[in-house]
Amino acid sequence: MSRPVRLWSALPAIVLLASCEAADAPASGAPLELTGRVVDAADIIPERIEADLTGQLSELEDRTLAQMVIVTTPDLQGRSIEEFGMALGNGWGIGDAERNDGILLIVAPNDRRVRIEVGTGLETVLTDELCAAYIDRMLPSLKQGDYLGAIMIGTDLIEARLLETSVTPVTAREMVPA
Repeated sequence: MSRPVRLWSALPAIVLLASCEAADAPASGAPLELTGRVVDAADIIPERIEADLTGQLSELEDRTLAQMVIVTTPDLQGRSIEEFGMALGNGWGIGDAERNDGILLIVAPNDRRVRIEVGTGLETVLTDELCAAYIDRMLPSLKQGDYLGAIMIGTDLIEARLLETSVTPVTAREMVPA
């Protein structure tokens, strides 16, 4: 998984009470524990919205087989967002191992970073350029401190792309190299 990362600036200083200590990392080697389709370690997504996003991601997986997880973390625990994303994707095993069709949308408010990680099986559908454009669409919300708005924009853009390119269970299976 390798995707563009963007740094946003001009954000007001914020204090988040949640923290993720490296010593508390799960046994999988991932810096956070996989608790569902939405892992809100930064505690920025209201429960009702988290439930809605979980349903949206479940339906997306049913329709496309691609598995997407939204991750918020108050900080990157001293790692680059690329390292953090790779550790999550590999540690959690997001997506089907044969199709390599996992997607992570990562927002780290305190480090002012956002990233879209995409498994190699979807790199022709969610290209580096397209992911960078999606992040650019999220940046105005991020700069205003509207993390939830940015997450919803990114999620909707990724979902629309997967559905418009007809990534369905049939075509996803065809993406597996022979």
